[in-house]
Amino acid sequence: LFHTLRAAAPADTVLVEESPSNLAELHTAWPITQPDSFFTFASGSLGWNLPASVGIALAERTSGRNRPVLAVIGDGSLQYSIQALWTAAQQKLPMLFVVPCNAEYAILKSFAVVEETPGVPGLNIPGLDIVSLGAGYGCHSVSASTPDAIAAEVKAAFTRTGPTVLAVPIEPSVPPLI
Repeated sequence: LFHTLRAAAPADTVLVEESPSNLAELHTAWPITQPDSFFTFASGSLGWNLPASVGIALAERTSGRNRPVLAVIGDGSLQYSIQALWTAAQQKLPMLFVVPCNAEYAILKSFAVVEETPGVPGLNIPGLDIVSLGAGYGCHSVSASTPDAIAAEVKAAFTRTGPTVLAVPIEPSVPPLI
């Protein structure tokens, strides 16, 4: 997924990340080589990046730089500040929200392992319809699961006059924290 995103996105794309359970894979595929081109949250601040990415896209438009903004936000993290999608739609921001969907709060499961508290309730989130949620907030919303389909959606997203939500199913995995 992340190699496909990097290859399909314009070279000057601003990356905003809140998908902590697969951060290592993202950085391997998308190294940060330019200043002011990567934004993320401080540890424990789940929910910051969705509204922050909207603010960054607004700043890109206001400043005249108009760099594309792509936010990678896990399906769990998306739930903390989902209403920011409405603002992106109302402001007609041509940005892309990529949602790796693993149907769980994987990073919180990782913390549960470290804290020796297995079986914490509420960390599985099956049945979320990210496409319908994005559309409900006014975004163009689609799902894609192959590299070709993902690349096509990435390229199309930056030609639209409003935001795109791209849901991508991924295999669930609980990353080690230590």
